[in-house]
Amino acid sequence: MKVVVAGGGIGGLSCALALARRGHGVVLLERAARFEAVGAGIILAPNAARVLERLAVDLASVGHPLDVLNVTRADGCVLQRLDLVTLRATQGAAYSFARPELHEALAAAVGHARGIDVRFDAAIASFVASAVGVRVTLASGDELAADILVGADGLHSTVRTALLGDAAPPLRYSGVTCWRAVAEGLGITETVEAWNGAARIGAVPLTRGRTYLFLVRSAERRAPAPTWPDGFRDAFTGFGGVLQGLVDRLGSAPPLHHDLEELDRPAWGAGRVALLGDAAHAMTPNQGQGAAMAVEDAWVLADALDAAGPSGFVARYAAARHDRVRRVQLDSRRFGAVAHWTNPVAVALRNALLRATPEHLGRAQYARVVEPGLALLGADC
Repeated sequence: MKVVVAGGGIGGLSCALALARRGHGVVLLERAARFEAVGAGIILAPNAARVLERLAVDLASVGHPLDVLNVTRADGCVLQRLDLVTLRATQGAAYSFARPELHEALAAAVGHARGIDVRFDAAIASFVASAVGVRVTLASGDELAADILVGADGLHSTVRTALLGDAAPPLRYSGVTCWRAVAEGLGITETVEAWNGAARIGAVPLTRGRTYLFLVRSAERRAPAPTWPDGFRDAFTGFGGVLQGLVDRLGSAPPLHHDLEELDRPAWGAGRVALLGDAAHAMTPNQGQGAAMAVEDAWVLADALDAAGPSGFVARYAAARHDRVRRVQLDSRRFGAVAHWTNPVAVALRNALLRATPEHLGRAQYARVVEPGLALLGADC
């Protein structure tokens, strides 16, 4: 079958690889002049890493295996610690990446795969779907005929809007805004996320001694950024431990700033048009599973196409994905809300409960997120 995949991000590249692996011909459309990663850093849990490894993506050369995840108070006191080393034997490694380097690894795998035709400067202007196929018109005027179309074109998906119109789920603002950066020379060797009421800072070690940083702050939608450096010092004050004095150690304002938005609910497509990744179910990054869900989508969508054929694959794909993705989406939403509690009594209770939680329960909670994704690959994984 011939499949058009719109979007050259993590989800679109993964989808192209999964479809090509099953013998389908893929036209991958990227609206930019080249593959470009938007973002600073990213974590991939084992559920996504194992799928990408199965798709012949070389993660080990660009990823940093993570040993531990820490959630702390602002002063550095550990509230919850998850030892990932002990989980590698059964689940595989979790990795952190500089996002452009992960994107390059995916693009390299696509370049080596048979059956994938990559087209740049290829924005979709419109499409017409019928019971027998899809005709796609590009902004250039070129037309493509395909058996199915996959919209993997992000939060502001053109395919979703054209397909669903007013029935598309609305965007939902999470109530927080986020700055991201990759810094050198911070000497941070363990992943840490520190909570301080309206503010939250995360630091993730990367390869070559670099650190991926995210600074999150409760704010009105589209609120102006604080001034640098004084406004940032005020917005992210009170942090200790390895994050003490972080603003002054950065030297300049983090280059990436986004309000964290999500889709209110998932949308999977209709007929011969499917949605994938952020186009289908954009979620907050509070569990580090947004990209992982897109990678899982890619694997399941390819399975659904083979099992149900082009006329029934969207329903099969949606049935296989909806409950799992919706659970992760809502859990991420709740996790973010709890992290930004400011009521002193609620914060004290939350912190006490986290500190009292045995580590084996933390591992079990992590497994509930990761293991359904590993199960997609079969018993040999």
